[in-house]
Amino acid sequence: MERLLSFTIKGAILCALIAGCSRGGVPEFDYEELNAQAAQEYLQPVHPGVKGETPFWNPYSFKFIYAPAFDFDDLEGAVSYLYTATAADGIHSFSANTPREALSPIWNEIPVGNVTLKVQAIGADGEPVGEPQSRSFERDNPFCGPYEPAPRGYREAAIMAAKFIHNSPVAQGWLSDGDKPSLRYELNCYPNKIWGGTIQIECFIANEIPELREEALEVARAAADALIANSKPADGPLPYFPPTYYSREGTAYIWYIQRVIDRNRDYTMFADAVMAAQAMLDLYDTTREEKYFDHARHIAKTYRDLQAEDGSWPVKVDIHTGEPITPARCMPTSILQLAQRLHDQYGVKGFEEMIATTEEWLWKNTIADFNFNGQFEDVTVADKATFQNLTNCIAVDCVDYFLSKPKPSRKEVAACIEMVRFAEDQFTRWHSPVAEDAGADAGDAFTTPFVYEQYSFQCPIDASTVGVANALMHIYETTGDLLSLAKAKALVDSIVKIQDPECGCIPTSLYQDASVDISEHWVNCTYSSIQKLLRLDNILNRK
Repeated sequence: MERLLSFTIKGAILCALIAGCSRGGVPEFDYEELNAQAAQEYLQPVHPGVKGETPFWNPYSFKFIYAPAFDFDDLEGAVSYLYTATAADGIHSFSANTPREALSPIWNEIPVGNVTLKVQAIGADGEPVGEPQSRSFERDNPFCGPYEPAPRGYREAAIMAAKFIHNSPVAQGWLSDGDKPSLRYELNCYPNKIWGGTIQIECFIANEIPELREEALEVARAAADALIANSKPADGPLPYFPPTYYSREGTAYIWYIQRVIDRNRDYTMFADAVMAAQAMLDLYDTTREEKYFDHARHIAKTYRDLQAEDGSWPVKVDIHTGEPITPARCMPTSILQLAQRLHDQYGVKGFEEMIATTEEWLWKNTIADFNFNGQFEDVTVADKATFQNLTNCIAVDCVDYFLSKPKPSRKEVAACIEMVRFAEDQFTRWHSPVAEDAGADAGDAFTTPFVYEQYSFQCPIDASTVGVANALMHIYETTGDLLSLAKAKALVDSIVKIQDPECGCIPTSLYQDASVDISEHWVNCTYSSIQKLLRLDNILNRK
């Protein structure tokens, strides 16, 4: 961990961790200074591997903002290695003692664009040894502020986004169809994620918009009652778990949703029920109706009772038997967050051991090796090699969990800084990867900062954009690092810029707009945007 600290905590950040950092007043951004800081930090590789100890997480990576280091082989007879990076402006080179050094000596010289790297072993006589090892990748744009600011206030944008969902078939379908989800909104085929997200948005409306409170609570109760009605029985293999997938006989879906349903009729994602439980806790907080709290607590107890001895759970199981359908283990940050919320907010006892063993598993199996392979309900998990489908989502969820603690440890803070650097490096686009004159397909969304979700889905997504922003806000609040806050602001501003100024829609895929079919808008993603808009508003206005 000391090696990790030496890469990530320096200067003002180290000072903040040791002595604390005063952040009184509204932050002021000196972008000349911040851009220089960013350029210097980009010379530091993200969690570089160590031969025989820590694997290199980037064998499938295709773009980098931070100087990368690759897992090239030592060659017998070599005394040094010549690195040559060929880019649009020519060749950049340096020599090193090993073939696994970061490209830091030349990184800020290499222009944005495609790069071909060759590492040639050199013998004692100065002659090449063997053939050069090579790797091609994209050198991505660095952060370079300021960026265009948001066209409206963050809180105003959040309320507009919530009203859009409330006035759409997402919410109105629950009013017309009662306790059965309206499949006119086809994403209702994902109960935990979508019904849960609907509940959370409606609770927000009930608390913030008095004239809509009763209608919003009617929607929230209908969705929550449907989750309870569709949950597995208390004496079954998955007590109280609502399903990941839902369909009704004779329903026709968009082709890609139909494919997911056909493949998964008998399965459920094990960590998925957390979303339903969190939504029910929000509804309990809003109404104080005990049945919602009780169901959430029962879901958490099921997790505790079904935890393996090593602290893990399966990623996907047969919903009828509870048996795993793949040996892969689920990333447990959301389960930890549920258990921690029950403990901290409501004083529920009995989860302490579960939290401790889960954290131990998480450090050993995920954070140590940066094994952030994606686990999405619409993407196959079993056929992905380690590091093949990395995602920002797991990394930033880890940051959210650890830095939400009242007093995160030095080890936790250091790891979180490194995970945020990973999420920026691999998934954040500060500037368009396409030419500015590429035509209509480029669009304004591609000329502003955004974050895409996973290697298998390289599309700008609102929830991923604000997820990385949220992690950066955590780093700012923990360390006082203004560059992290400036980056967070740039990402959140992009969400407000892409928001429809009339109806308030925040499109899930940032190349879309409000005119696309409502089933292209993921309500859980909208709720994530609402949360982070409000958080940044609170930070900048010292609430």
